[in-house]
Amino acid sequence: MTESTRIALVTGASRGLGLVIARVLARRGYSLVIGGRERGALDSAAVELSADAPAVRPIPGDITDAQVRVAMIDAARQLGGLNVLVNNAAQLGPVGPLQTFDVPSFGRLFPVNVGAPLVLTQLALPLLVERQGLIVNITSDAADAAYPGWGPYGATKAALELLTRTLAAELREQGVSAVLVDPGDMRTRMHQESLPGQDISDRPLPEITVPFWNWLFDQDPNAVRGERFGAQHEDARWLQRV
Repeated sequence: MTESTRIALVTGASRGLGLVIARVLARRGYSLVIGGRERGALDSAAVELSADAPAVRPIPGDITDAQVRVAMIDAARQLGGLNVLVNNAAQLGPVGPLQTFDVPSFGRLFPVNVGAPLVLTQLALPLLVERQGLIVNITSDAADAAYPGWGPYGATKAALELLTRTLAAELREQGVSAVLVDPGDMRTRMHQESLPGQDISDRPLPEITVPFWNWLFDQDPNAVRGERFGAQHEDARWLQRV
């Protein structure tokens, strides 16, 4: 790999939104490190992405596993560095009221949705600093909308939002930017599994966000530092800049 080769790391990239983001990056000429828990699905994604990306390194495993995170950063380093880190992997879990929420389940939700993105960012920072890179953390309107049943998941995304804005401020002098992206309501397996038996066929597929990702990756990271974007078309905050 040459120093000019752009490199991105996308977690949760074996399917859904993560795979859509990885496709956009591959078509833009990025080499990729992709993560996902299901080895078969991740390998299939890697084969597909290799049609466009100069190189693809699939790293299977749970994002809360320290060895998996280290392997992701090692793969990026071997490719030559890191321009973009997309923390997309998340866990939603069953939707239900707080009155009956199994509080120990926070022991899984916070490590996946908050702890892992922060630790992966810490590990990636030396590479991101070298390339004045961009951190993209995937959030949700559940972070502040107080939807009944979505409290635990929303709490993790609210925490991730504060950490991201803080990182954006703290990393300014090092030239690394961080943004938040709310992809909006979508028809994904994670969403369906959280609402067993419900019909979510009226939701758009994650591909609806492709125009946003192409727009975002065209931007100077310094110009979007600390911002929060909605990825679907109704968000005029980024459409006005097109």
